[in-house]
Amino acid sequence: MNVETLLSRAETLEAKIQKADDMDRYELHQQLHRTLVNIEQNGGRVPTRLRRLDLELLDQEIEDSFDNMPV
Repeated sequence: MNVETLLSRAETLEAKIQKADDMDRYELHQQLHRTLVNIEQNGGRVPTRLRRLDLELLDQEIEDSFDNMPV
């Protein structure tokens, strides 16, 4: 895939993530993260807003994992 196609896919995933519930958001985040890695591997530059979204979702997943830990 070329970088333009990957960027378009990432933007589509961004829109889906905004509308998704928590269960779907996890899977969509995994797809987004893989797409961003592919953009970089193909010599492209990941837009800041997509990088920020990726990191925010990662932080949320980490925080959610602590919610399930026994005290």
